[in-house]
Amino acid sequence: MRALPLFCARLRRAALVAAALTIGIACHPASPSPRTNRIEHQHAAVLAPGDADTLGPLPDATRRVLFASPQDEAPALFGGVTEDAEGQHYLTSNEHNLHAFEPTVRGRGGGYLGVGTDQGYLLVGWARSEFAWFVDYDPMVADLHGIYRALLIDAESPEAFLASWSRDGRASAHAAIDEHAPADVRASLRTLYRQTRAKVARRLAETASSMAEAGVPCWLDDPEQYAHVRDLVRHGRTRAMLVDLAGDRGLAGIGRAARTAGIDIDVVYLSNAEEYWRLYPADFRRDLVALPMPDDAVILRTLLIWHVNRDYRYNVQRADNLRAWFAEPWVGNVYHVTYQRPPTDAAGLNAFEVTAWPDDAPQALRTAARRKIRELVALGYGTAG
Repeated sequence: MRALPLFCARLRRAALVAAALTIGIACHPASPSPRTNRIEHQHAAVLAPGDADTLGPLPDATRRVLFASPQDEAPALFGGVTEDAEGQHYLTSNEHNLHAFEPTVRGRGGGYLGVGTDQGYLLVGWARSEFAWFVDYDPMVADLHGIYRALLIDAESPEAFLASWSRDGRASAHAAIDEHAPADVRASLRTLYRQTRAKVARRLAETASSMAEAGVPCWLDDPEQYAHVRDLVRHGRTRAMLVDLAGDRGLAGIGRAARTAGIDIDVVYLSNAEEYWRLYPADFRRDLVALPMPDDAVILRTLLIWHVNRDYRYNVQRADNLRAWFAEPWVGNVYHVTYQRPPTDAAGLNAFEVTAWPDDAPQALRTAARRKIRELVALGYGTAG
């Protein structure tokens, strides 16, 4: 008798994936245009206490602390790993195997801090996070979270949410934005939705398909995960904010606010942001390790191997291990931390964990790293240690 529920669940997952793929097929490319950012009040709690199924609204005092921390200014130029990648708006992820992180983050709870857009909802669904900071240095990314918020509040199921990104769902999506977004940003969010709808729909379709192929339930096909993500959003337990990881306010402010509110940050997702720097910025080194992370909290990062498989390596590191590496002045960039990364596999999943400690690093690596740091400092790329 146990086979029947499993079969039914598989049928339901297949139907959701088919719906997502239909949305993706119906899309056409769109090019977003920059706009002035207004995000400070996008994520107001919308339900009274007692209405929550699993997570309720935060106490007012806690909420004030979490939403009062400062943001950074948007940079004049958006960086990139290569010159061709500079100036781009990364409004959807191009990481194709994020399920590599699922066993690591599953059920961790606590706080989540991560860059980007769709990746955040995927990860907090697996982690069952209790508060999420969705951060980025691009105002358009922060604004896109405002659209996600409106559509998530409006859609009671993953099917309805996916449908809101389809061609046929445009009218209902505009209505949701008008109902759930602040009045002064509704018009700009409707414009951003029109410009990004097709791109987001393709990404969501790809995510649903790849997760189903990997056999990993996610918020786009698992009703319980979707309900958790939706509760986070509709109860004001997410904050989209401008944070430049190399800045001196945003990341540091999150750390102070989380500590004051008594929130341990259990999952930090950096994507491949560390690859933008030839030398780690001093503020980033200081503020990342200062976050209130338990020793067994996890830092998730990706490392570009586009030339091999048009994807990334997927790396996990414990917080206590990260702190040890960042304390070493000869550690200049992410490639020093991940010096034991395995050879790439063009056909397989390139996932690994940083298990070595700085004391394990060979002397040749330390000597070469110190020499390179001196060269880069002389060229104006930063400061040593």
